[in-house]
Amino acid sequence: MPNEEHLKIIKQGVNAWNQWREENPDTIPDLSQADIRGYQLQKINLENANLKEVKLQHSNLTGANLENANLNKAKLLETNLQSANLKNANLSGAGLLESNLQYADLDGAKLNGAQFNEETLFNQTNLKGAQLESATGLSSSQITLCLTDSHTQLPDYLEEELDDDFLLQF
Repeated sequence: MPNEEHLKIIKQGVNAWNQWREENPDTIPDLSQADIRGYQLQKINLENANLKEVKLQHSNLTGANLENANLNKAKLLETNLQSANLKNANLSGAGLLESNLQYADLDGAKLNGAQFNEETLFNQTNLKGAQLESATGLSSSQITLCLTDSHTQLPDYLEEELDDDFLLQF
């Protein structure tokens, strides 16, 4: 359950929230299981926040700071996360269907069991070191638009598909 004080502050808007975060740097925000669907949260500071099972469908989080945030099983359907900082965030089991992850930084993020589909947008998305082992709905064409490295852990079905694409080049 969300902290009621934190919920009241976020409902006041991004400026009030970010000011509160500056004034309370040691407080870990708890918005777990909150229903904040459709909110305009561009450039909000949700670093280290507990957003477990939060409902953020149709929200705009462009440029948001979600570094180290817990978004385990978060509902992110059609959420705009373009250019968001999601470094080391836990998005395990999150629903990212039809979300916009273009230019998002998911370096070291945990995306095990996350759900994607062909409408999930990727372009210059940083997946270096990301864990995607049991993620569903990804395609090799989406991954080729991303930045990956030897530490990126892709689902088995995708690694086989990418190996086949590589072999077809010869």
